[in-house]
Amino acid sequence: MEKLIEGVLPIDVISRDAAIEMSFKPTPSYLARCRELGLTAPGRTFYDPKIRSLLPWLARRSRSAARALNLAALLPAHTPLDEFLKMLGFSEVQLRELVALGYPPLISYAQPAVDNSYINSVNSVVIMDPMGGGGSIPLEAAILGAQTIACDYNPVAFLILRATIEWPAQFGIKLYDRVRDEAKMLIDFAREELGRFYGEADRGYLIVRQVLTDSGITPIAPSIQLDDNIAVLIDGENIRLSYIASKYPVRRDLIGKWIEQHKALMQGRQDLIITHRIVAVQQKRGFRLARNEDQELLHKALRELFESHPELPDTELASDNRIYRKIITLERYKFLFNPRQALVLGKLIDYVRKRTGLLIQQDGEFGAAVATYLAFGLCRIADFNSILTSWNERQGTVRDALGAYYKFRELRLDGIYAEAVVPYRTIEWVFEPDAVHETAGGICPVLRELTAKLHGARNKVQVFMADVLELSRHFQNVADVINVDPPYFDVHGYSDFSEFFWPILRLALKDALPLLFDARILFDWKPTMSRVPRQHEVIGRMAKGEDEFEEKLTTALSEMRIALKDDGLLILWFSHKELKAWQAVSRALQRSGFTIVNVIPLVSEHPTRSITNGGRGGINRVLILVARKANGHLKIDQNRLRERFLEQLEKARLLLHEQISQQEKDFLSAAISVLFNP
Repeated sequence: MEKLIEGVLPIDVISRDAAIEMSFKPTPSYLARCRELGLTAPGRTFYDPKIRSLLPWLARRSRSAARALNLAALLPAHTPLDEFLKMLGFSEVQLRELVALGYPPLISYAQPAVDNSYINSVNSVVIMDPMGGGGSIPLEAAILGAQTIACDYNPVAFLILRATIEWPAQFGIKLYDRVRDEAKMLIDFAREELGRFYGEADRGYLIVRQVLTDSGITPIAPSIQLDDNIAVLIDGENIRLSYIASKYPVRRDLIGKWIEQHKALMQGRQDLIITHRIVAVQQKRGFRLARNEDQELLHKALRELFESHPELPDTELASDNRIYRKIITLERYKFLFNPRQALVLGKLIDYVRKRTGLLIQQDGEFGAAVATYLAFGLCRIADFNSILTSWNERQGTVRDALGAYYKFRELRLDGIYAEAVVPYRTIEWVFEPDAVHETAGGICPVLRELTAKLHGARNKVQVFMADVLELSRHFQNVADVINVDPPYFDVHGYSDFSEFFWPILRLALKDALPLLFDARILFDWKPTMSRVPRQHEVIGRMAKGEDEFEEKLTTALSEMRIALKDDGLLILWFSHKELKAWQAVSRALQRSGFTIVNVIPLVSEHPTRSITNGGRGGINRVLILVARKANGHLKIDQNRLRERFLEQLEKARLLLHEQISQQEKDFLSAAISVLFNP
């Protein structure tokens, strides 16, 4: 039977919703959307617990788009589009109720209302995502009520999938209650154990890297811009404020020497003030210049680090990990932190590891699940509390370590970095255990939302750590729909990215690893390993490029074909700014035995997000390739598909009145041609 997804969808509604959902600091977009829809917002803030707050992951796609595609793959082609939108959760009544409750007017926060007169039994339908990543697609499948299978090759993504979908569905509100209570205990521990190493009124520290040379102590950055108007100038031992924005060149030629002296410091062979010097302190009403007591707190932490010896991840920075290219001479993971940061991370890991042992002793798998959210919190703290951070002068905030990855596809050291105040600010923000009506990005509000949305999905979700290149060893003729967002050629190295988090998870959850992994790993890898698997990652690394990607994607799609029922649908998301990537996808689909039956354009990212670089330098649309198993009876009018695609492209807008550039239209038109004639 032909499905709705094989025809025309309300692209304008889905794209607009997706663009707003994916925006960074989106409140103005939410207010604008309320005005567009004729809704009255109760205030200027919204309750907005997004799943990305559990743990950073690359390329999390819009939940509203994922829900729309899942549902459209289940509904018959004759379903009226207004009925389809109501079933998604996009109706005046549903959105008005959302906004009245303080939520933004987004499909992802509405509860779907699937009309059983259109679908015989959504409960018996199986939707599979064999490369589940951050979880948007399988989460929305489970919320619709479908039987859901989610897999990923990466252990960090595997844990994210369990934490986002499986455990909230399995354990319900008691999971939120227990994580909230454990988070409060962890926050209390941090304040009691670590508070003495920080100023309670402080909001952040700006630290300059310095090196000892033959001519004396030299700062790598002789100035720090605090905001648009104020800078700190460093002249030997003297520091002063300047009310004229001024930047001096960073001495990048000294970074290598600084790295060697930093490692010597962390091994007790170097002076702290030479290597890490606090020059400014952020407080509630602005900044002040650093004082001797600020540096003394750093010294105090150094002494405690060497006296208490908390266990830190001590894995090697792998030479084949691309994100570590510029900092590989740091050699080991534990050297990504200054003494205070190392002390904090080590003490918190020790605490979580001990709690993990008690939790699994008391509650088995439930205890392991609770512990995983605590470990996620430690990963987020490390992201904002390492020597890889930088200072965002425009927003007056710490830019996390992985912010550099999103911008440069690698981690870097600048002349200065910013340090967060963990016990008094960061850890509370990471968990937000008491947040109910407002959230700034805490784990607990997200978990509370997930347990509510997945109520009734118990026993409908299965999560596995699986190799998509060997999928048919475990899954054959099981899926009605495979909805997958694979890696985009060479855009991201997921294994590289995940190795920033895996050392922390592996150490903090050491006692829980058998419960978390053993029965769910479907290939030859052990969670005791320090490296994440990468050999079968479906990407084109620099040495082999498109040939490697095409071969792996062909194998992956061939395996998905076996897992898919004969009358099933494949939904494949793809976006890239080079035609050779589209050629590789087209050939892989043909070689694996699929025929494209529709191509749907949707908004990919909002231009305010850093990963888009402001929307410049590429396309900002993702194309949804809908395919069926090729057979002699399947006849496709490719010219009509192209015409319909170009008509729909005009509706795939970020903004209501956006004019899609002719350059992007021309490129996507060429991509469509390549898809049908590689």
